[in-house]
Amino acid sequence: MREQFPLPISAMFRSGISGYVKNVVPLTAAAAITIAVFGFFRFWAQVAINNGQTFQSIVFDLVGLVLAGTIALPWYGYALDAARGKPIDIAGPWRSGRQFAAQFVCAIFFWAAFLLGLRYLAGIPSILATLFYGFYGYVVADRAAQGGLRALGTSVRLGTKRRVALFAIVALFGAFNLLAAIPLGYAVSALTVVLSLALLTATASITLVGGACLYDVLTDRLGER
Repeated sequence: MREQFPLPISAMFRSGISGYVKNVVPLTAAAAITIAVFGFFRFWAQVAINNGQTFQSIVFDLVGLVLAGTIALPWYGYALDAARGKPIDIAGPWRSGRQFAAQFVCAIFFWAAFLLGLRYLAGIPSILATLFYGFYGYVVADRAAQGGLRALGTSVRLGTKRRVALFAIVALFGAFNLLAAIPLGYAVSALTVVLSLALLTATASITLVGGACLYDVLTDRLGER
């Protein structure tokens, strides 16, 4: 008999929204920092594309994704605290250089596979990277593994025999985050860009808190095996 998925998607959404509403300031701040880091490099990547410099554009995008993925460590930590109903320790994730080093290693592997997958092989490597390594930020923030490579390995084990369900979750939350682009559908202006970014900090934070709930459930199941 097939095992039922341990956490309904509706429960993830409810937990994500509840956790975000109760901790809107730290989650929004962490989201804004992460998005700003990536946005800086995305701007220069677009400039390179406009100048016909494809390779330089790829480099800018990859550097931006890796650095943003690294600086997102506090965001993951805050999401875990929010999902667990704990007061958020604002300074907690910033105290350990080793955690940032582990996050950096994970981000290199994850985003290199993700970015190259978007450009080649019809995006399949991007999907696989998400399904196998998508929990790495939670693993590092939770100090559940020593070092980046072990964090990636733990992420792989968390999703064992649940890839199809995880794909559905990724697709649904991905569609949810597309809601942030609604203002751009009316016109592209400074106002609509700001509104879209504000919505993205909310939808992405809700997604991260919901993912933290799933991480905790899968971690418990992994410990039972």
